[in-house]
Amino acid sequence: MIFASVEATRSFVGSLDAKSELVASLEALCRDKGIDCAMISGYGYLEDPTLKALSRSEKGFVAPQLHEGCFVTPIVNGSISVNDKSQPEVVLFLQGAASGRNRSKSLAGQLVSATVLQFEFVIHTVDNVVLHRLKDRATGLGLWLQMLPAGISGRRILEDVALADDVDDDDDDFSDEDVEIEAGDWLNHPRLGMCHVVQFDGEDRIKVKLQSGRIAELMMTMFKLSLDGVREGGKVYKVTVRKRR
Repeated sequence: MIFASVEATRSFVGSLDAKSELVASLEALCRDKGIDCAMISGYGYLEDPTLKALSRSEKGFVAPQLHEGCFVTPIVNGSISVNDKSQPEVVLFLQGAASGRNRSKSLAGQLVSATVLQFEFVIHTVDNVVLHRLKDRATGLGLWLQMLPAGISGRRILEDVALADDVDDDDDDFSDEDVEIEAGDWLNHPRLGMCHVVQFDGEDRIKVKLQSGRIAELMMTMFKLSLDGVREGGKVYKVTVRKRR
């Protein structure tokens, strides 16, 4: 589970230009307004939407499908977070139906693209944290797998973090020693500096207290740990960020 209390927020309301591309227009707005984490909802009329569907057996998405025509979409919900390319990514899910006489086709799924005829929306930001959406190997989905305080430049950290699918586990730079990390230990992180471990779930998620006093949650799939001494009664682990192939 990843969660955080909402402290600093902004709200935006607007309407996109007709004939613009929905997802690209919202992502451009996010870059312009410095939005890294937010929830979004909207409604309107969309033309020729392309949707994608998840295949559980293939642990990934099947080829996106184009739905030609005009669709009324009273429900469009989604989120904004930072992707592996260090850019705001808009993920939208919609429900709608074909608009026109004698047409009954319904539509629901994750949106890839659509041409706007009319789209009105509201965005509520979460400015005290940055959420990173990365690919989960178990499901093939892009999930929120890392959360950092907004005061830490999460985008710079992501430049050093590879997706799990891109990790070279045979890299000789990594230690194979068993890690028995627990609360009270320390992580010497190349970007975050010396971090104090406050909680470890025993599997993958580590909550650490940064030098600023803020709490961050890290994923062990993103790095390797090697024992590097002791400090104030706890073990110190050197963090080596996993490298891309």
